[in-house]
Amino acid sequence: MTAIVEVENLTERFGRTTAVDNVSFSLEEDGIYGLLGRNGAGKTTMMQLLTGQDFASSGAARVLGAPPTENSDVLSRICFIKESQAYPESFKGKHVQKSAPWFFSNWDHGFADALVNDFGVPLDRPMKKLSRGQRSAIGVIVGLASRAELTFFDEPYAGLDAVARHRFYDHLLADYAEHPRT
Repeated sequence: MTAIVEVENLTERFGRTTAVDNVSFSLEEDGIYGLLGRNGAGKTTMMQLLTGQDFASSGAARVLGAPPTENSDVLSRICFIKESQAYPESFKGKHVQKSAPWFFSNWDHGFADALVNDFGVPLDRPMKKLSRGQRSAIGVIVGLASRAELTFFDEPYAGLDAVARHRFYDHLLADYAEHPRT
């Protein structure tokens, strides 16, 4: 197997606060991994560093063989679903579904449609009018249907009820079995 993520002595500081402190690890391709820690432990910061959304204070990260920051080749192969994803004021679920394929070359329209039906997401309602669980479901749909080589889910279950959480895990594992990725 090949390492899809390599992190060496990575540190991120915000003023006097150290969010990520001298972390080193690697992730092999085609695996499902979990990043565990308490609130404020630096999990989201680590994912932001690995998805090129921030520069590290020190250390190095390589994703898909290269640094992720300002690297369109790497970033085009990554999907990052944040729990607190913001959308334009007028966006509706259908706009998310329509625009997602622009960013993900492996986008699976049929799978996305099936997930929308299974989660019962109202695509004609403005995003700001959706419940937290419905917004989370849209994130889950984008993350799964993107079929990106490397997908990060930052608390994808936030707001999902128990039934929807099980649906997410079931879809994740079933789709992974047919379309392995990290």
